[in-house]
Amino acid sequence: MDSHEHVAFLAGSSNRIQVLRELRERPGRGAELARRCSLPRSTIHRCLDGLTTRGWAEKGEGSYRLTTPGELVLSAYEDLTETVRVSADHETLLTCLGEVGRTLPIEAMTRPTVIEATPENPYATMEHSVDVFRSASFDRMRGIVPITSRSFNEAGRPLVEANVDIEVVIDERVLEAARESHAEAHQFGRDSDNFDLFVRPEALSFGLAILDDDRALVGAYDEGGNPRACLDGNDDVLIEWAIDTYERCRTAARRIEPAAGIG
Repeated sequence: MDSHEHVAFLAGSSNRIQVLRELRERPGRGAELARRCSLPRSTIHRCLDGLTTRGWAEKGEGSYRLTTPGELVLSAYEDLTETVRVSADHETLLTCLGEVGRTLPIEAMTRPTVIEATPENPYATMEHSVDVFRSASFDRMRGIVPITSRSFNEAGRPLVEANVDIEVVIDERVLEAARESHAEAHQFGRDSDNFDLFVRPEALSFGLAILDDDRALVGAYDEGGNPRACLDGNDDVLIEWAIDTYERCRTAARRIEPAAGIG
């Protein structure tokens, strides 16, 4: 049998997964496993025959136990099913994140909150981000901003005035739009000692905010630049990914000196 046939066998019945999980907990005889799994003995014996044939379980002194290959197969199966579940639950987020979404670990999406825009409230994700900026207490913020937004400017001004240490990475398109459409807010930031602006030539298609290395918000936008989903959490895996992603974007950007601003 080839690998595909083995996978098909495992995925073909939830009973086989249940037996493997029970054996991972502790070895057991056939009758005992039937009780633990609440399954008929005939079903248990068919499962055990298939698992032992493939080397995923073995029998010794009357009891069955999970083998190392069986543990690896079960772990891989659980990882796959979790990936499928998370991908389905957060399809909008992952689709709109595009290439950067492929680098986001599945573990980073299992516990954080995901807010999605709806027809009734197309700005739900932006409103959530603005509420966080206004209500959370933090001393440092690093961000990636792919759009110009009056809401973000209004939420950011009090942070600058409160001497929060802020770094923002934008692209050339956003820089030009900020200078033309939000000149006052742009110049206010450029005149502030605690605000650093970095610009990269390549277009940015996602948003990111890291608050004190303790919380991260990831913004997903559609092709029109409309906010579609926001991932908000403090999971260590998410924070590590966010910091690494931000640092890579900032490394590829140039710092805009205050003298280069509008004034």
